[in-house]
Amino acid sequence: MDQGRVSVSYARALLEWAVQKQTAQLVYLQSESLLNLIKNNPDFYQLLHSPMVSLTKKQQIITKLLHDFAPNLVEIVALVVKNRREKLLINIILVFQKIYREKFGIIKSQVESANTMGEGTKGAIKDYLATTYNKSVELNFKVNPDIIGGFILTIEDRLMDKSVKWELEKLRKRLKGIEY
Repeated sequence: MDQGRVSVSYARALLEWAVQKQTAQLVYLQSESLLNLIKNNPDFYQLLHSPMVSLTKKQQIITKLLHDFAPNLVEIVALVVKNRREKLLINIILVFQKIYREKFGIIKSQVESANTMGEGTKGAIKDYLATTYNKSVELNFKVNPDIIGGFILTIEDRLMDKSVKWELEKLRKRLKGIEY
């Protein structure tokens, strides 16, 4: 079985189990914390992948480290490690998050702007996206002075770049093509 299908199988199993236990929202929220833990802690990541660390020791560490997490999330991580699929853990979490959002009608978006946006503007963007897509919106805002002005909107896997930096780049390319 290829890695993509394995990841989807684990992710679907986790979602079904979480829905059955009525912990789906909690598991979804905690999955982001787990993802950050794995990505931001190279020692934890290496420990999970190390053939030098016994399965028993890995499971003890997982249980201790994730003691505040939903039991079904901890158990799926332990199962992934037990089945020696540690390399798929990040992908399993990402697939779980995606199918959760699909099931519960949520779109994930990010707005990147040169300056901090006011609460009114943030609310208007969120309302616009919710109305346009007829879904709940999970919206993150990021400040990036490098874009000079305007914004970059990411909705799931789509990107709309209306930044001044991008417009200047397009203009530069057009002017480069003009010969004197």
